[in-house]
Amino acid sequence: NSSSGSNGRANEVVEPSADALLPRYLFPLVRHYHDDFYVSRSFEPRLIVQLMAEGFLPIATSGYLLPKLHVERCVLQLNPQSNLHISKSTRKKSKRFLLSLNECFDEVVAGCHRQHGINWLYPPIVAAFRAIHERTKDGNSGVVNAIIMSDNPSPGPHDVTPVRLYSVEVWNAETGVLAGGELGYSVGSIYSSLTGFSNEDAAGSVQLVALGKLLTRCGFEYWDLGMNLEYKRRLGAGLMRRVEFVNTVKRSRVDNKGVVLQCDGERKNAKEIVDWGRPSAAMDTDQNGGKSKQKKKSVELQPPLGGEIFQEPNRKKPHKEPEGT
Repeated sequence: NSSSGSNGRANEVVEPSADALLPRYLFPLVRHYHDDFYVSRSFEPRLIVQLMAEGFLPIATSGYLLPKLHVERCVLQLNPQSNLHISKSTRKKSKRFLLSLNECFDEVVAGCHRQHGINWLYPPIVAAFRAIHERTKDGNSGVVNAIIMSDNPSPGPHDVTPVRLYSVEVWNAETGVLAGGELGYSVGSIYSSLTGFSNEDAAGSVQLVALGKLLTRCGFEYWDLGMNLEYKRRLGAGLMRRVEFVNTVKRSRVDNKGVVLQCDGERKNAKEIVDWGRPSAAMDTDQNGGKSKQKKKSVELQPPLGGEIFQEPNRKKPHKEPEGT
């Protein structure tokens, strides 16, 4: 018995310390703060791009960048087998909305501020996101490269990988009014949601499923949804340990550099996106061969009121300035 227990422990994956998960080349600018959080005084876009390419999710507090590396990440697999769940009610309501990419970054930021307050979306990090977005919003023609550093035999740059930052917009198809949206970024074939908002019934749930289908169609393997929340699990996401997530990012940033989120430069009806790849025989209709059946009410995948795609509680500033900055 003791032998089998020993073997079981030997097969367990040892979780590296928080300091060990921070690449050494970032030591002069970033240090571990507490729990899942790291800290830096710099909001340089180049630093933020590097952090994204290393698996960190960049957020902020007043005066400090707070990159986060979740102990467990809520991740939804999209390819080669999609786990995305779309409820019948959300599918039906999706025809009321249009989806676009990179049309109005500042309006999406303003929508997040109206719904959630500043939260972590402080002016310095917004300025950095805007700078990255401006250089990458044109898809294949726009690129900001992160440097991939080698550890062996000696540290140094040996490759680059593109990082792209997107704004996603949802519009009321009838009025043309912005009904919701989010900010997100991609590294390889992994798309990470940063923050979002909705100001119309069903806009948030429709945005989630339409974006999920668009990501799938564009060839993304995983959708990183950040912290674990129930509505994300209902969407089809599962939990991934941070060591596995970081290793997945490192693989994807090399193998899948050409994966880009695109919408052909125009607003598309969300229902058409949601129904992509769906057999015509399975399409929703109002009639069923003259027979009417009572349908169960589907659970909406609307983000919780007052919450974000990714939201963190207010944090106090570090007690002292980070070393080496």
